[in-house]
Amino acid sequence: MAEGHLLSDIEILARLVDVDNRCVFVSPLVDPTHQLGPSSLDLRLGTELAVTRTLQSTHVDLAEGKELLAEQIRKYFQIQKVGPGQRFVLHPGEFALASTLEFLRLPLDIAGRLEGRSSIGRLGLQVHATAGFVDPGFEGALTFELINSGRLPVRFSPGIRLGQICLYRITPSELGYMEKPDSKYGGRLGVEFSQVDLDPEVRSDI
Repeated sequence: MAEGHLLSDIEILARLVDVDNRCVFVSPLVDPTHQLGPSSLDLRLGTELAVTRTLQSTHVDLAEGKELLAEQIRKYFQIQKVGPGQRFVLHPGEFALASTLEFLRLPLDIAGRLEGRSSIGRLGLQVHATAGFVDPGFEGALTFELINSGRLPVRFSPGIRLGQICLYRITPSELGYMEKPDSKYGGRLGVEFSQVDLDPEVRSDI
């Protein structure tokens, strides 16, 4: 991505309290003292995860029609609620989707990039595979794509700071993410499965 101006901690704070359409909305902001870094804002794990299930199917077929592909994806994941005081364990090689505790709304002149925290990454836990970019105008919870690349299981609970978002000031976009007809993931409060079946290049079932 062609990055714009990376916001510093002072600039992030200014945008968080801005009263006009330039506001970066983040809620709940539980502990600004520890969540705000020199040029990023830490994000916490929410209470909902989607874990992959072992199936008899040998693969997910991206060449299938829309309805069959959507059904494959639905069967591939299982939603798991993790309440206060409970723990989730991600074993080596396992993959799961999770959502941020925070709901975010970006103005049209701010784009974001979701990154892992160094302390978490050094345990072998990756927080996103490829989908780290956040479009201007996006609103909703962000998705963590969790992969345990280490040799030991990792146990964690809701509220832990898993990732961080860096914010970039850009030339305002003409349309925000939520206004685009092909936007798929905005407005969500929890974890969302892949909606690759909605891509225009995926054929309809015959």
